[in-house]
Amino acid sequence: MPTTEIALIPLKAGADIGDYDSPAASVINNSFDTLRALDGMQQINFGTQMEDPTKLQLMITWDSIKNHQDFMKSDGYGPFGQKLGAIIDGEISIVHADFKPEGALVKAFSAPVTEVATFYFNDAPPADYIETVGKMDKALQGVDGYLGLAIGITHEVVEEGEIKGKAAVAAIGWQSKEAHMAFRETQSFKDNIHLLRSSSKKVTMWHVQFMQSV
Repeated sequence: MPTTEIALIPLKAGADIGDYDSPAASVINNSFDTLRALDGMQQINFGTQMEDPTKLQLMITWDSIKNHQDFMKSDGYGPFGQKLGAIIDGEISIVHADFKPEGALVKAFSAPVTEVATFYFNDAPPADYIETVGKMDKALQGVDGYLGLAIGITHEVVEEGEIKGKAAVAAIGWQSKEAHMAFRETQSFKDNIHLLRSSSKKVTMWHVQFMQSV
């Protein structure tokens, strides 16, 4: 099953990846060239947080988590990291998740705006969590600006303060950030958000206008 690498990268001050002629964009493009040549790499989606443009959200879909693990063990991974390090200021966060349902992640990334929300659990989400989130997706069909939802549980145990366990990452497509924020004020949000939050102890959320590296 395809696995998505979810990386959050703090950029150095002035690193403008949106300016194609900038040194930062050159580093990113060269890094993507390396990734596209790797066995099992399917797709690269990237963009900075609308709330904080110094944070780069990188989503790389692989045939399986093993493909990414093999790359990290390879001789080429060190030089790859060194080149990318030229625009990084801080620690990179990387986890992996298998998003469901099939095809939903592509729709979420192709939306004008994608909400990226992470739900932190002690130990792990409930056993029926993915199925329960599917009920929320059905309930929101027809909501103004809502374009669909993909959900995945991390392979890794994640620590967030005193919370330690597998997290759930949601990628939710919207027509605009404003459409999402308006939805949060509706009765439909109040009636259904428990399906997504479940027993999570903390939630982080931001918006990204994803681009695809081709």
